[in-house]
Amino acid sequence: MYDLIKNNQRKSWLVFIGMGLLLISLGGILGYVFMPYDYQGVITGVFIAIIIWVIQTFIAFLGGDKIILNMANAKAISYDDDRELYNIVEELSIASGLPMPKVYVIETPAMNAFATGMNPKKSIVAITTGLRERLTRQEIQAVMAHEMSHIYNRDVRFMTFASIMLGTIVIISEIALRSMVWGGGSSSRSSGSSSGGKGGGGGIAQILVLVVVVALAILAPILARMFYFSLSRKREYLADATSVNFTRDPVSLANALEKISGDNVVFDPGKMTAAMCINKPRVKEHKENLTSTHPPIQKRIAILRAMSMGTDYNTYTKVYASIMGKDDLPKSKK
Repeated sequence: MYDLIKNNQRKSWLVFIGMGLLLISLGGILGYVFMPYDYQGVITGVFIAIIIWVIQTFIAFLGGDKIILNMANAKAISYDDDRELYNIVEELSIASGLPMPKVYVIETPAMNAFATGMNPKKSIVAITTGLRERLTRQEIQAVMAHEMSHIYNRDVRFMTFASIMLGTIVIISEIALRSMVWGGGSSSRSSGSSSGGKGGGGGIAQILVLVVVVALAILAPILARMFYFSLSRKREYLADATSVNFTRDPVSLANALEKISGDNVVFDPGKMTAAMCINKPRVKEHKENLTSTHPPIQKRIAILRAMSMGTDYNTYTKVYASIMGKDDLPKSKK
């Protein structure tokens, strides 16, 4: 599976580059809004955008997992608090070769779970009491295997940093738009008309520039979300495949997902945490679309139930291709 992890990391870098270009573009836009027709303003805006991202990334690296756990109101438990759950996680730690993660519980009747932590040595798995109480031991093992697969595939670090970058892009976009509405745009126009001295031609050019600025400020967060959520969905399929490789039990994961799909309890662990959950939390009524953090759960269940030929990754990709009608999961060299 190591080649799959490397493939995962390469795709992560591509997304970072794409989102980074959006971030830099927005920074330049913000500089243009405050200092129209001044290249120094654009450079300053880019520099400020990068500084904001670096600061937020630094915060995420040092305490991103604590932020996520606090947002979800997760509490650490010990071996004596839930020996069966601890034994399940220990067994999966041995099967996966991962260090034993810390175990957290979230007091809510909602059925969900997630993993966090910046590296496998400091990883955390969290499960809601609703999920813990309503699943069998085999189903809980399957869910915990899915979450530990995210740790194994190095998904958690990527999702944390990508969330920070997405948040930065949204913030800068809102600042740019608000600045134009509350004075940036008018000062730009007055500056252009007084300095251009070329009549209508300069005015038309300035209007076109402003249209481009507004369009990019609006589209950048949308594109960033599509980058982020599309990879988030793909990673859920990969985590399902990896978890089945650990447990050799696709049926239990399918049964667990089926029970989770029928859960109607509202659960809002925060936007950053939501993308890491085993299924999209029901914050309110929602439909699957391009900005969904998770793939359709019924598709995931169908793939798992069709895995009668084996539980290895290559079998999963073949079943995935037959059900989804596309073959876009990373290939294994083994």
